Amino acid sequence: MKKRGFNKKAIALPFNWLFAIIAGGTILFLAIFAAGKFIRTSEQTIYTESAASLISLFDPLETGLASGKAYEIGFKKNSKIFFKCQEYLNKPFGKQTIAFSEQTFGETYGEQGKEVSIKDKYIFSKDIVEGKVIYVFSKPFFLPFKINDLTIVSSDNDKYCFYDSPEEIKESLEGLNLKNIVFVNETLKCEGINVCFKETRKCDIVVYEDQNYVLNRNYGKRVYYVGELIYGAIFSSPEIYECNVKRIKNKFDELAKVYLDKIKVIEREGCQSNIGQKLNGVLGPINDSRELIGLYNSIQEIDSINKLEKSGCQLYYGVGFE
Repeated sequence: MKKRGFNKKAIALPFNWLFAIIAGGTILFLAIFAAGKFIRTSEQTIYTESAASLISLFDPLETGLASGKAYEIGFKKNSKIFFKCQEYLNKPFGKQTIAFSEQTFGETYGEQGKEVSIKDKYIFSKDIVEGKVIYVFSKPFFLPFKINDLTIVSSDNDKYCFYDSPEEIKESLEGLNLKNIVFVNETLKCEGINVCFKETRKCDIVVYEDQNYVLNRNYGKRVYYVGELIYGAIFSSPEIYECNVKRIKNKFDELAKVYLDKIKVIEREGCQSNIGQKLNGVLGPINDSRELIGLYNSIQEIDSINKLEKSGCQLYYGVGFE
């Protein structure tokens, strides 16, 4: 019986095909992986540049002594802006960061860009602001001299329905022509985030003016405010609000030290200032926004003394407290 020979060629051909398939598949996988990584990197670069551009767009909102400024920023696609606040970094002023992303396919968002630092602004907002249009307005903040401008950010996805708001608040915001804020009366219906100044209905946010705090039921927290910080308290997440309040107090302390040095200068000119000891007594960090109330009372006293000083002996000039 004749033995059948072992045909090497019969096995070699399939092996070569198998090797080609494996090698080709590996190369294709690496190519797809590299392309995907390149796209993600390109997206991240674009989103990081977009975040940096947004920061520059906030610059024109600096108010000087104006009562406030506002404008809107539109995007081609639905976008997300991510805000964080860190009071312990970049001492003594703290900092915020901003990152950006937009919808790519359907409702899917691209991977957010890198965080860009903001060191000289105080932005009050939710942690994530999402929409195709964002509304930005600013208010100057005095304590009693000007500390900085407060920048408030919201989006067209969040409509705010203001009920029973005081005339001062209504006039202030209506003058800014913000499209996502509606002042509601008995004949006008409004669906959105209910902001109430009286607890006469179910409200998402309640402003207690007599006690200087805002209760945000969506977060289950209350934050305290003085002056124009009422807007930050309404439109912010509690975490960002509290962080920025501490940053503002740190900025106040640094400015107060400059004014304390100025006292020594004006005393050489024959001025006898009574403010120094009181101003020095309010220096130091605060633990939370509740401490603003006691601070505000002390600073009102300082402001009253300053206004009574003769011309040339006032420590600071400008609006101060009314």
